[in-house]
Amino acid sequence: MKLFDRFLLALYTLGVMAALFAIGLAVAGWTTPVEMFRISLVHYNERLLVGALVIVFLILSVRFFLWALSGEKRVIQAVVHETGLGHVKISVEAIENLAFRAVNQIRGVREVKPRVVCLPEGIHLFIRVKLSPETNIPQTTDEIQARVSDYVSEVAGISLKSVKILVDGIASETKSGTPRKLN
Repeated sequence: MKLFDRFLLALYTLGVMAALFAIGLAVAGWTTPVEMFRISLVHYNERLLVGALVIVFLILSVRFFLWALSGEKRVIQAVVHETGLGHVKISVEAIENLAFRAVNQIRGVREVKPRVVCLPEGIHLFIRVKLSPETNIPQTTDEIQARVSDYVSEVAGISLKSVKILVDGIASETKSGTPRKLN
C-alpha cells in the first residue's frame, strides 16, 4: 500500500470512528449529537458541506472496497538466463535460499538473513548474520563471501556483482548448534 493510500485510510478510519462515537452517544441517550446534526442540515451551506463529506466518504469506501477485492499482486523478481532452448528464470527467493544453504555450511554462523537486490549493473547479495562468540569475524565473513559467490555461481550459473555482509550480533550458544534463518 502506498503512502498516500495509507494516509487516506487513516483519515477515513478517523472519520468513521468519529461518526460511530457520535452514534454511540446518541444511542446512549445523549441527544446533543443528533441536535447538532439536525441544526447543520437547516442551512443550505452546511447541507452542502455535509453532502460533500458524505460523497468523499462514499468514494473512499468504494476505493478501499475495490482495493480489498483486487488484492495486490506480489511482483516476483527473477533472474533470466538465455539458453539455446529459451529463457530460464530463477526467482530472487531461490537465490536467497541458495545463499542461506551456503552460509549454513560455515562453522560459527548462528543466524542468517540473505537479501537479493537486482540492479541493471548486476545482482547484489546482502547477508545479515549472527556469529558464535568464539568466531573470527574477518576470516568467517571472507569465507561467507567466497562460499556464497561460488555456490550461487556453481548451482544457478549466476555471477554475483557483490556479496555484502552485516554481522548483526554475536549470538549466545544455541542448543542445536545449527544456523537458523533471521526474520
